[in-house]
Amino acid sequence: MGNFDLAVKAVQVLQAHGTADPEMPLISYADAFAGRHWNGARGAIAELDALKNFSFLSPYLESWLDIARGRDARAAMVRAQADDTARYYLEEQLILTRLASRRDREAIALLARVVERNEPRMAPMRIIAARHFWALNDPATATEVLKMQATAPEQRLLRKIVAGQKKDVAQKVTPAIGLGFLFQRLSGDLAVQQARFLSQVMAQAGARVADQSDYAHLTLGRVYAAAESHDLAISEYERIGPESAYYLVALGSQISSLVTTGAFDQALARLDSAVAANPDAPELHILRGQVLQAEGQNGAAAAAFEAAIAVAETQNPPDALMANYWLALGGAQEQAGLWPEGLQSLQKANALLPDSPTILNYLGYAQLERRENKEAAVAAIKRAHELRSNSPAITDSLGWAYFITGEHQRAVTYLESALEGQPQDPTINEHLGDAYWTVGRQYEARYAWKSAKLFAEGDDAQRLASKIDLGLRPELVSP
Repeated sequence: MGNFDLAVKAVQVLQAHGTADPEMPLISYADAFAGRHWNGARGAIAELDALKNFSFLSPYLESWLDIARGRDARAAMVRAQADDTARYYLEEQLILTRLASRRDREAIALLARVVERNEPRMAPMRIIAARHFWALNDPATATEVLKMQATAPEQRLLRKIVAGQKKDVAQKVTPAIGLGFLFQRLSGDLAVQQARFLSQVMAQAGARVADQSDYAHLTLGRVYAAAESHDLAISEYERIGPESAYYLVALGSQISSLVTTGAFDQALARLDSAVAANPDAPELHILRGQVLQAEGQNGAAAAAFEAAIAVAETQNPPDALMANYWLALGGAQEQAGLWPEGLQSLQKANALLPDSPTILNYLGYAQLERRENKEAAVAAIKRAHELRSNSPAITDSLGWAYFITGEHQRAVTYLESALEGQPQDPTINEHLGDAYWTVGRQYEARYAWKSAKLFAEGDDAQRLASKIDLGLRPELVSP
């Protein structure tokens, strides 16, 4: 993985022996396109058609080849409309081919629908278009495309355009960028389908033809991370600079890879440098807090989250964002033993974003663990369950709330339901074991506790071992 030149050579050998897989012509096409070997690219399309599986891409590959050669691509795009699979990518490819062909007015008409629908999936498309119009000195159209500010990268790009920043921000759509986006989109869709090898092929093809695209490096980094090749992932993320709309996304992904490999010091050093360069970015303080939490430094994490809130409150952020920041702070305080400070933070989060199942569940459960404010705690959890009844975690909380308040048979019903959704969860198994014992189902209780002990650690494992030996005693009830 990671060596495209080697992959090209391997494909050539397999093709010479007549044993090429259906996706292999895409590697040949990307390599030929990047090298401006147009006849080679045309030959790869013919082979793709012969192998069938990915032939739905041929009209798009032909259209980008035509545009790169200064020809009219409309005939090829018409053929794409006749294929059901190809039509899935038609709207965004129509926009990109028009932008690359400098038929901007036609692209704007298509973009208007994309903007109004405000679908998260189309955010990368909107970013590409906004950067294009910004490069054409058309800030009005660029900001119109981003007006919904549906995603953090869109918000970041909009701020840069409004501030008049152009270096490494403005970028016209070229055939390489448009074709690269097709490969990147396919990579993401194949990853969702768990077709990881094909996802890698598409991501690498996209990076070969559009090496100047930060989205190409983000896509390839994600592919490498999914394959546990974190060194390669980190290298791709590092290629996305601070002017990019995807900078914070890439930084967060890079930090995630570092934390996954246990490189906490490196992750914190990277974040300290980023915070020093961007002290007014609350997202960076949040990332720093999350790394500290992952390392078990909950008190230090709480301080980082407090810093994020202090910075964010000067920037008139939306209530939903601030609610999440207060939730992060409350969680870190609660885990660090900073109570009732944690309760106050969780209550602040709930006030900013009422009816958030996540906040309500945490607020209620944290109080139940301490056996305080039981009526309010149970009410919060009940409301969370009304809003998200299909969540095993919230269903577990409600079952445990009924156990704490003495409705043991009702507790069993909800805890059994929670276990169906997450059969290996140690907390749910322990809660169910306690409920089973209390209603007289002692054999089933010990079975549930043994299941919980398989995945428990530390004090939890010791408590479960005692229950398995001695049965449920007051001092052994789950927190």
